[in-house]
Amino acid sequence: MYSLICLVCAKLGADVDSDIPGAIDARVVLLDYNPAGSVSIDKPPTLEAFVSGPIIDLSTFALTRRSWNFIFSVDGEEGQKLLAAYTNLANRTSPPMHGQLRSVGGGVIMVRKEPRSIQPSNSSATHHVVIVGGTFDHIHAGHKLLLTALALLLQPTSAASPTPRRLIVGITGDELLKNKKYAEYLKSWTARQEDVVNFLLSVISFTRSNVEEETETLLFDRLILNGRAVHTIIKSCLITIECVEIQDPFGPTITDESITALVVSGETRSGGQAVNDKRVEKGWRKLEVFEVDVLDAQEHDEKSAKTEDFASKISSTAIRQRKAENARTSSL
Repeated sequence: MYSLICLVCAKLGADVDSDIPGAIDARVVLLDYNPAGSVSIDKPPTLEAFVSGPIIDLSTFALTRRSWNFIFSVDGEEGQKLLAAYTNLANRTSPPMHGQLRSVGGGVIMVRKEPRSIQPSNSSATHHVVIVGGTFDHIHAGHKLLLTALALLLQPTSAASPTPRRLIVGITGDELLKNKKYAEYLKSWTARQEDVVNFLLSVISFTRSNVEEETETLLFDRLILNGRAVHTIIKSCLITIECVEIQDPFGPTITDESITALVVSGETRSGGQAVNDKRVEKGWRKLEVFEVDVLDAQEHDEKSAKTEDFASKISSTAIRQRKAENARTSSL
C-alpha cells in the first residue's frame, strides 16, 4: 500500500513530505472484518480493554474514528456491506459520523469458495519487547513500513491476562549525522523522536480519549545506558513507545537482555547478524530478526524502471536535497 501510494504520488507530482502543506501523509491500518458477521442492534458497541493496532476490529475502528473529511467506499456489493456495517456502528455513538461519502471503483473481486488452510507462522516465540533502529529523518513511507512492522510483532494481549509491551525505537543521535548529505536540513533528534511517536500513536492507539488523556510521557536525559530517551506510555493497551538516542550501531540491543525481536530492512541485514554475535558473546539469547523489504516502484510498474521521482518519496537524503534546492530557488 505504501509503495503504491508513493508511486501514484510520483506520477501525479504530489508531495509525500509531511512537512509541506498539502502533502499526502498516508497512514495504513489493517481492518479485521468478517463480512459474514453481523452487527448487533440490541446493545450499543463497546470498546474492549487493551485493544491496539495496527490490526483493528471494525467496531473499535468505528468507535474511535478520527475526524474524516472524506470517507471512500469501494463500489460493489462487498464494499457497500462494509460501508453499511461501519456507518451503523459509527452513528450509534455520539457525536454521529461526519465526512463526505464517496464511492470508488473496485475492479474485479475474486471469491475463494473452498476452505483454505492457514500456514503456521515462522516465528518461534511470543514477543513483548521489540526494537528497530534508524535515523528516521523526515518520516517517509519506508520508515512507516518499518514502524508498522515493529508494531505488528507485539502479540495481542487480553483483559484476562494483560501484559505490558514495549516498542523500542533507536534513533541516531545528532552528533553522528554531521557528515550526512545536506546535514543542515536534518531534523533534530527531538523532532525526529516526536515524528516517530506521532506516527506510532496514529496506528496503535484506538480510544475515545484525546492524546493527553491517553498517554503519559517520561523524559530521561542521560540517565540510562544509551543516552537520552523519551518513553510514551499508552495507558489503554499497556504499550510503551521507548525512543532512545543511539550513538553506536548496537544501541539497546546489547544492553537490554529482555528484547527478543529486531526489525531490519534489506539494507541493514548485516547489522542484525552483528547484534546477535554480540549477544552470544554476552551469553544472551539471540534476537529473532525480521527483515522488511525495501520499497520499490519496479514491482508495481513493469512498464517503467524505478524512477528518481519515486526514490525521492522514500529517501530522507532526497527529501533534504529537494528542500535545499527549493531554498536556493526561493532565494534567487
